[in-house]
Amino acid sequence: MSMLQRIVRMSVARGYGVLLSLATLFVSARLLGPVGRGEFAAAMAWATLFATLGNLSLGQALQHRLQRATHRLGLPEQLGTLGGCTLILSALALALAAVLYLLTGGAMYKGLSAGLMALALVGVPLLIWEQFASNILAAAGRTDILNRSQYGGRTVGFLLFLLLVMYWRWGVPGALASQLLGQLLVAAMVAWPLWQLAGRTARWAGDEVRPLLQSGALIHLTTVSAFLLDQVSILLINNYLGKQDVGYYQLAQQMVSLLLIVPQSALMVIYGGLAGAGPDRFWPAQRRLAKKILAGLTAIAALAYLLAPSMVALVAGPAFGPSAMMFRALLPTVLGISLSLLMTPQWISRGLLKLNTALTIATSVVVVACSAWAIPRYGVNGAVYVRLGVYAAWVPAAQLLFWWWCNRRAGAAQRSAIFEGES
Repeated sequence: MSMLQRIVRMSVARGYGVLLSLATLFVSARLLGPVGRGEFAAAMAWATLFATLGNLSLGQALQHRLQRATHRLGLPEQLGTLGGCTLILSALALALAAVLYLLTGGAMYKGLSAGLMALALVGVPLLIWEQFASNILAAAGRTDILNRSQYGGRTVGFLLFLLLVMYWRWGVPGALASQLLGQLLVAAMVAWPLWQLAGRTARWAGDEVRPLLQSGALIHLTTVSAFLLDQVSILLINNYLGKQDVGYYQLAQQMVSLLLIVPQSALMVIYGGLAGAGPDRFWPAQRRLAKKILAGLTAIAALAYLLAPSMVALVAGPAFGPSAMMFRALLPTVLGISLSLLMTPQWISRGLLKLNTALTIATSVVVVACSAWAIPRYGVNGAVYVRLGVYAAWVPAAQLLFWWWCNRRAGAAQRSAIFEGES
């Protein structure tokens, strides 16, 4: 199966999950309203934050170790080591969340009740495990297992949402519970096939834990910074403006995320290609693939701009009209985010972790500072302006420079291989 076919299949599976998310938005926006939708979005944002902080980017660190380590971990070692790390890191993340709640009397979570936060945070171990398992399967070239888990888990999660929110009228707690149960099924549908592929065995590779943590420490600074770029606006809007504005902005941001299905799917396929070929040999194929994806996304973004008002009205109803303008304003960020996603495997496989981390941290510091200044003064528009400056200007410029460097390195490697073959 070609890379493009695998990307299409992964995109269809992810697209199916996103369509169910849109259906969830359609129902929740009407039943919960902007305030309820904002509570739901804020609680899920906190869960995602603790999962992102807690996973230490060990999944991406595994990709780095598979490329550069002299001893390559087998599947039983990958499963046992990252499975054990899931339990340890999840316990630490949940303990941190509980301590912060107790120390601030819940004030840090800005009006979210202990019950809502508990429902959201129970999913943290499942989110950490999904990140680890996705990288194990990508390196093994078994993205088909990820596809099946998306179909099964997201379908059950949506049906539970209809039951709990629409039929039983459990409101925000019901919406959070349906997300949790759907995520539990996704985790199970990934874990069982991995157990089978590993010969029904898992081994803790203690010698690899320290190298994984060392690689993950550098990658994690980039991951956390990237998360801040994506989530800090929601948390700051919740803090300074209120839950209704969170609902508007989060809907626009989620609609932008719809356009990122293909580059996110390509990311997993690229990791698999790099595992077998190395960064220089694989770069020409990755470059051709990236050009096709970016060209297609440009056309899709233009169409989305025209359809934005009707799309928002269809998904969420007239009450979410402000989201349409936010969505249109954020569309220029799609290409920058997509280019960054497509180039991430090259940064990791080439071992340029410190440079990538330094660039990302510097960007994140500016974004957090600018968002904290702009949102209280300009409202949601302040968040939009900051995001445009990062993903429509700075990020594309930095990644295109790295693209040019990869071209030079791959060309030099090819000429060297030809010279050695002739001699």
